[in-house]
Parts: sequence; C-alpha cells; structure tokens
Amino acid sequence: MDMKKRVSLELRHRAPADEHLIQNEVAVLRRVRHPSIIQLVEVDDTPTHLYLVMELVKGGDLFDAITSSTKYSERDSSAMVYNLSGAVQYLHLHNIVHRDIKPENLLVCEYPDGTKSLKLGDFGLATVVDGPLFTVCGTPTYVAPEIIAETGYGLKVDIWAAGVITYILLCGFPPFRSESNIQEELFDQILKGKLDFPSPDWDNISLPAKMLISQMLQVNVDARYTAEEVLSHPWVTTVTLRSVQRRTKMDPLQNHRKNLHNFLIWITNMSFRHAH
Repeated sequence: MDMKKRVSLELRHRAPADEHLIQNEVAVLRRVRHPSIIQLVEVDDTPTHLYLVMELVKGGDLFDAITSSTKYSERDSSAMVYNLSGAVQYLHLHNIVHRDIKPENLLVCEYPDGTKSLKLGDFGLATVVDGPLFTVCGTPTYVAPEIIAETGYGLKVDIWAAGVITYILLCGFPPFRSESNIQEELFDQILKGKLDFPSPDWDNISLPAKMLISQMLQVNVDARYTAEEVLSHPWVTTVTLRSVQRRTKMDPLQNHRKNLHNFLIWITNMSFRHAH
C-alpha cells in the first residue's frame, strides 16, 4: 500500500450469520475500479474482524449534504447524477447490482471551483446478477416496485434508486412518501408509481430534468431507462458540454444552440422509438 495515500478504515464484525455478506462485499469491491466508486485499497483479515482499508473521501455523505443544503441547483444535481450514472453503468456492464443506492452511501467530493462530484460506496448488498433476484432488501424510500412486489428483479432497481435521488436533489424531498410515516402506505405509492412535480417546489425546474426523472421512475421495468440512456440524456450531457466550454471558452450562445440541438435530437429519437 502507498504509505502517502490517505485512507479510511472500515470495520466489519465477523458474526457467523453475516459472514457470507462480508465475503461477498469484499469480492465485489476487489472486482471494481472506477473514478466514481470508492476504491478498496487493502483488506486485513482476523478471526473476529475484517478491516477494510478504503480510499478517503473528505466531503462527507450526500445525506448530510442534503440535510444542510435542502436542495441543489440543476448544475450541481446534473453533475452528481452524471457521476452516479457512470458508476452504475460500470457496475451493470459487469452484471453487478448495488441494491442499496441512497444518499448515505454516496460520498461528496468538493473541488476548489465549487463543483461537486459523487463516489458510490457500501457494497454490503451488492451481488452479481445471473438471473432474477428475489431477496427483499434495500432502504424503503429508494426501493424499486419490483422488489416490493417480489416478482423477481435485476439491474434496473439501481436506476429507480438513482431516480429517487435525482428527485430529492432538486426539491429536497422524495417523490413517494407517507405523511403518517407508515411503510405500507409508502410501498403502495411506490407500486402505483404516480409521479408528481408539485408547485411551487418544481416551478423553476427545467422540463428535461422532469422528463429524465419520469423515465428513471417507470414502474414498467422494460420502459425504465438504462444507465447508458441516463448518461446520454441532454440534462446529463450538459455536464460534459459545460466542461468543454470551460476548457475551450466556447461562446455562450454557441453552447446554448448546441444544448438545444442535442435536446431536439433526443426528443426526435424518443418519438421514433415510441412509434415502434
């Protein structure tokens, strides 16, 4: 291990009932390497405990950040969705489903220019998908309808969770919730999937953002976006365009026209796909 590299230490107690979960987490972490995923540096194994030496991220988790900021601008939100979707795309290409994507498992990196990025961590529930999964797991607010229905699920439960997080980033509260804090009511709303963008919280949020969230929170799994489709959506690709603009000092009007052009192409493709 590079002694100059700053790391964090995570402790896992080796209870017999949890041993398979711990070993599964380590196996997944050893397989993955991506800029938007917390990196496992080293493992120290003892008879009673497992010590995970992890990459250090100083910004804290997204849950604390949301609690202090309430909601984020579209600029910051789209950048974070870009990071999260990149991590999910990488996992799904390797047939790995995370199953517990939530703000507490996303660490925030803050840069001197004020921009933010996310890194995905906590792979305790992650597993390789080689057929339909039936284990009911996850966190209620972010759990996909097919998990609740126990009809079998796969990789796209991560897209649902990412859609819930995107919604929260932009308004400060989740799309499906029980006013009386009753889990059965929450699950009923998730199963119905009736999505709303209430006023005034969503009055100033762009149409592309709302359209993306709507596609990520489709109850019909086949209609729900893949990670690749999220990454290619105009609301997310503007992150890349802004980065190019900063590097090349692109004329703002030219950049606006390029964004509009990309959005119109996406709308045309969507219409063509639905027509078939």
